Amino acid sequence: MVPSYSNQGWQAYWKEGRLGSCVPENEETASEIQSRWVELLSDLSDGARVLDVATGNGILLGHAEMAAKRNGKHYALTGVDLAPIDPARYVPDLSEGLQEARFLGGIPAERLPFEEGDFDVILSQYGLEYADLGKALDEIKRVLVRSGRLIWLAHCEGSEVVDQNLDQDAQISLLLAPGGPIDAMTGLLAKLEKGKRSVHAETKLRVALSEAEKYCGEHPPANVVREVCTIIADTASRYQAYRLQDLKQMVMDSRKRLLAHRQRINDLLAAVLRPDDIEFVRVQLAGPAWTSVSFSEMCVGVDSLPIGLLICARRTGS
Repeated sequence: MVPSYSNQGWQAYWKEGRLGSCVPENEETASEIQSRWVELLSDLSDGARVLDVATGNGILLGHAEMAAKRNGKHYALTGVDLAPIDPARYVPDLSEGLQEARFLGGIPAERLPFEEGDFDVILSQYGLEYADLGKALDEIKRVLVRSGRLIWLAHCEGSEVVDQNLDQDAQISLLLAPGGPIDAMTGLLAKLEKGKRSVHAETKLRVALSEAEKYCGEHPPANVVREVCTIIADTASRYQAYRLQDLKQMVMDSRKRLLAHRQRINDLLAAVLRPDDIEFVRVQLAGPAWTSVSFSEMCVGVDSLPIGLLICARRTGS
């Protein structure tokens, strides 16, 4: 069960101020997910030691903080991530509770720098499945106190989150394809750099933008394509208002961001728990070290769409 993802696409992601990944744009859905976690974490004891594995910038610990406050409690919060995270530095308006939390970057789930039984609860949302599952689960078992809990929401096949990322991957492919909007804009700027306009290059850009608009109509809402193409179309129509070097940098930055996003999507798709992975986890949690094991889909929204597989287990008390 060794992961095949690179993790490179996440290196700069957390520096952009996001609390978590795969967060729905719909505020009602995001609030529902938060409420689910608050409910799951509300019955922890005062002073509970909570570890979030693959924490990002701490969105899950934020839910734990809310659960504690609503019940007049305080939890000791720790988050680890393989990426070089630093929420206090990169996240604006970080909550007081998360400012007090301990965050450690550069920490693989397979090698947690903690003593045996250091935590009462271990959480993970779209994170633990990126690791070598056998080694990571052994580590979680080691650092969990007897009777401690594992609560893990994992990417799985058929979830809305996975389907949305597959859709975004298709959008990025269109934008970066030879002759696509990014390529056509790059060609136009190359002509302008030589001090001349090119009817051919301008026509190629119009065709690329037209094809992108057609794609958006056939695959709504296609937000990634719409956002990028709107910027390209606006910029191309007023290119005289910009310095050529600034335009080239803009296109280069756009390409770089899209490539990084594609890498993150590739990482996610490689981490999705498929039937054989789920069976492996079942076997790992079926041993004498675990009890109260459950697997269930977490579904949200009026359409009750699945967003992942919720895996819960308790460390045996003996």
